[in-house]
Amino acid sequence: MLAFREKIVKCGCCGKDIGEIVFDKSYKMPDEIWNLSKTEKEERAQIDSDLCRLDDRYFIRGVAYLPVNGTDNSYGWGIWAEVSQEDFFDYVENYEEDNSTKPKFFGLVANVIPSYENTIGLELTVQLGSETQRPEFYFTDPMHLLTKEQAEGISIEKVHSFSSNKS
Repeated sequence: MLAFREKIVKCGCCGKDIGEIVFDKSYKMPDEIWNLSKTEKEERAQIDSDLCRLDDRYFIRGVAYLPVNGTDNSYGWGIWAEVSQEDFFDYVENYEEDNSTKPKFFGLVANVIPSYENTIGLELTVQLGSETQRPEFYFTDPMHLLTKEQAEGISIEKVHSFSSNKS
């Protein structure tokens, strides 16, 4: 399930309102947990708004930002990453503290991201934030389009295409 944040955007050329465009999408849980039956979820998963556990696997929720070229905005994919048990419990233990100076650690994308191929299992690094910020995710596969777009940005037209893609 996805949640959306919308913002009215003005045309860079003429200043007219383009309309409302969604500038982020977020997933309520990792896809693998989402796809379980209600009984399986109850038996095998522990689910919180920012933390999940499935059997002996651990997930945290964060945001992967893509800068939007020609604007001061970024598009935020609110996704889940599977992380090691050690990193998960370290995050849980220090959840209410400023963790922004801690070293980045490894994770794997746990959601299908519309408009992109092969996102489940895509490698990323996790940078924890302050006590009021979700972790930030940085894609690391140099051959994947998300890694390129995170570094170089995306067009407002691509953001608009995300808005119309409700899958």
